[in-house]
Amino acid sequence: MPKSKKENVRGLGAKYGSTLRKRYSRVYVGLKASRECPSCSSARLARTASGIWRCKSCGYTVAGGAYDLAQAKGK
Repeated sequence: MPKSKKENVRGLGAKYGSTLRKRYSRVYVGLKASRECPSCSSARLARTASGIWRCKSCGYTVAGGAYDLAQAKGK
């Protein structure tokens, strides 16, 4: 039997289905990825609220998408 790959699906049980778990995992991994600050070029840009991103080193604040800095086009 082949091994299945691990996904970051905290809190989602088997009742939600594999498609929804894969979609959630893709969004969650993108949300927690390190990003480069457009002002000071450090990799410490993090999401503080939905659509608000703030650099932890220089304090620069920028608005973007809810789950990613660049808003997704289409899907």
